[in-house]
Order: sequence, then structure tokens, then C-alpha cells
Amino acid sequence: MADVDPQGKTLWLQLTLSVSKQQLTQLKPPLALYLNAKASSSSYLNGYHLGNNGLPGNQPNEIAGNMDARFYVPLDLLLVGDNQLVVKMSAQQSLFTLPNPVHFIGIDHYNAPQHHLQRYSSWMLVILGILLTATLYFAIRSLQSMQRGQHLLLALMSLFAALQLFSEIGRALFSYSYPLHDVRLLVIVTFSFGFGLCLLTLITQRFVRTHAVHWIYAGAVATLLTVLLIPGFDNKTTAATFCPMLLSVILAAGHGYHRRSLTAVATTVTLSLFLLIIVLTADYFHETLYFVLITLLLSVLFMQQAKDYNALLSNQQLDKERIAKLTLRLEQNQQHNRPAILKIASAGKVDIINTAQINFCQAAGDYSEINLTDGRQHLYSGTLKNLESELPSTFLRVHRSYLVNLEQVTRLQTSTNKSSGSAASLLLQNGQQLSVSRRLIPAVRQAVTTEIN
Repeated sequence: MADVDPQGKTLWLQLTLSVSKQQLTQLKPPLALYLNAKASSSSYLNGYHLGNNGLPGNQPNEIAGNMDARFYVPLDLLLVGDNQLVVKMSAQQSLFTLPNPVHFIGIDHYNAPQHHLQRYSSWMLVILGILLTATLYFAIRSLQSMQRGQHLLLALMSLFAALQLFSEIGRALFSYSYPLHDVRLLVIVTFSFGFGLCLLTLITQRFVRTHAVHWIYAGAVATLLTVLLIPGFDNKTTAATFCPMLLSVILAAGHGYHRRSLTAVATTVTLSLFLLIIVLTADYFHETLYFVLITLLLSVLFMQQAKDYNALLSNQQLDKERIAKLTLRLEQNQQHNRPAILKIASAGKVDIINTAQINFCQAAGDYSEINLTDGRQHLYSGTLKNLESELPSTFLRVHRSYLVNLEQVTRLQTSTNKSSGSAASLLLQNGQQLSVSRRLIPAVRQAVTTEIN
């Protein structure tokens, strides 16, 4: 059917269908003539009018038919031997001229008009669900994560892939007039271009240090020119993904070579394999295989993103620990250079205590006992919480009953037993041991580690 072209004209197509007696007995009624073509049509079998799909004719008179049509064929119309099929066709309302507007003409068991095309499996709908779920996931992560821009790009890539897949299988799901077929093809190319551009932007943000925007602009312009110049919508759709991905491979490879980045090397290998598969499967690339590969590619990019995110969190945690250590050191130096004092009023007198001489404080009802390094004790007329607010940050609440001067701590001891679970205690310089609340063990461990180091 490659030489049959009703676009911009009206033509009569005469075909001879040879049917053997064996073939006739194997056909299971009811039967249908399938005509999958970008055209309005009127069909006749052995002189019998089977029906119209729209109304073929000249420009003013044509009524657009569906892209996929089906006509009921009475079994007694088919003869053993040659059967004459005549089809009047026209496509006066095309937006674009396609190289192969007629896809299939034949007689078979009565089924959906798209029965001989778009034979996608349920896996296509499963993949569509996965891509839509990925879109929602990455969109939520973009609102929560520090890497907001990269997660937003992954969300857009998932969305474009899902919309392209839905547009691809839409012909099997819905009947539509043939002029909309041009719109559908244009939409598919657009979504493919959107996916490719988002991929290029993601790779550029991750691996290009200078003039990143220029690379994105250059890739977008080169891709658009290629899509406009290359013939055939399947080729255009492939180019819309291929060109940005090829540039992404070049950028990732350059970064991996100069920076010795394993992530860049892994990205280069992944995208290169994808490009190789595009070349080897060009004839049927836009079927199930393409979207399976897209889903796998998004999974790889997400795993790399998660790895980078975990590394970022780890570095931030290290930075927080370093800042905590520096802050504590500064407070300790300040306390030694200008020692903080605590005034305690009792029995008509005021005792002034250097906070550096305090070993620990212990709750005693509405009062607090202050234990000094020389063994003396003072009674503070306030709760441990009130006392904590007056002492410098070198004092840490380790238990509901204890407030400890970290400078006096020599060791944190932990133990685990089946009956009580985890337990911990602090060993002070004077040999005393103080219990640590279970819920406070992580915070105490970090503070003590910072102090000792």
C-alpha cells in the first residue's frame, strides 16, 4: 500500500482478493473489512456497497472519516477465487503529508477497527501507570528536597514520557477522525522533544560547570533543526530524543574524563547503551521497547540522584558536627577567659560560684543541688530547668535529675541487657557516675564525642 496516497486528492482503488476454499471455510463469521488509513472512504465488495467512512470527495464536499474504519462483510458476498474490492478514498483535510497514509486493508473476523494495528499488551498500561506514579513522586520530592530543580526535571521527564506513551496507544483506545491523526503525531514529537530537552538540562546541571545554559540552548536549537529537516514522523520522534541524548553523552563523558567522576562515567555508559539500542531498533523503536527503556533510564537517573543526595546529606551532617565542635570550643575558651558566674542567694547572703567549678547539678524537688569539683554543695532555690537557663551551653541535661558540666566528663558507658534494654552512664573526673536517660543517649553521645575530640 506504499504507493497509494489519497492525500489532497480523490482516487479509486481497485483490489483483487483471492480466496481459496480452505481460506473461506477457516474464516469465522461475522466478517469485517478493515481499512486503516488517513482518509475518508467508501467501500464496495463484488459490487455490493459495504458502507462509508465519512464521505470521500473533493475539498468542499468531503466529510472527514475515522482514521480506522471497519465494515461488516456478509459471508455470502465472498466467493471462492477472485473478489473485487473497490474503495473510493480522499484526504482533503490533512495538516501534513505523510509518506505512508494507508496502513492496512484486509478482511478478517469482526473485531475492533484498530484490531490489526497498535497491538500493545497490558504492559503498556502498566508502564503508563509506573510513569505517572514516578511523575507524582518526583513532583512531591521537588517540594521537599534540597535538590528541588533536579527532582522537578525528573518529574517533567516522567510526565512527558507518560504523555507520549498515552498518545502512542491512544489510537488503540479511541476512534478519531483522520485530521486529528496529524495532530496526534505532532503531539508525540513534542513530548519526545520535551523529554530530550529535560534530560539535556538535567545532565548539564549535574556535569557542566561553566556556560551550562549555552549548552542547553545549543542542544535545543540543533534538535529543532534536525526534527524540522528530517522526513517522517517516526524519524522526527526518534531525533527529538536522540539529539539531546547524544549531546548529554558528550557532556557526561567530558566531565568523567576531566574530573575522574564515576557518576559521570556511569551516566555516559547508560546513555550510550540507550543510543545504541535506538540505532539497532530504529524500525520498531516506538513500541513497547522504547518505553521500557525510558522507565529503566529514569530508574538509573533516580538512583544516581539518590546517591548524590545521600552524599550531600552526609557532608552536611559532617559540617554540622564540625560547627558544633567549633562552637563548643569557642564557648569553652570564652568561659576560661571570662568565666561565667552564678549568684546564689541564701540565708541573707549571696554566694558567687565560678561555673567552671561546677561538677554537676541534681534535682531536689523544688530546689537543685549544685555539686562542685572540690566536693562542696550549694542549694539553688529553683528547679533544674531554671538553673539550666542560667548556665552556659557547656552544661547538658542528661537526665530528668541531672545537669552535667561536659568539661568534667571523661567517658560515656553504655550497656544492653534483655530486661531493661539499653542503658548509659557518664563517668566524671572525680569518679562519680551519673545515669543517662535512654531517650537522650544519642544527643549525649554526640555532645560527649564532640567534647572529648
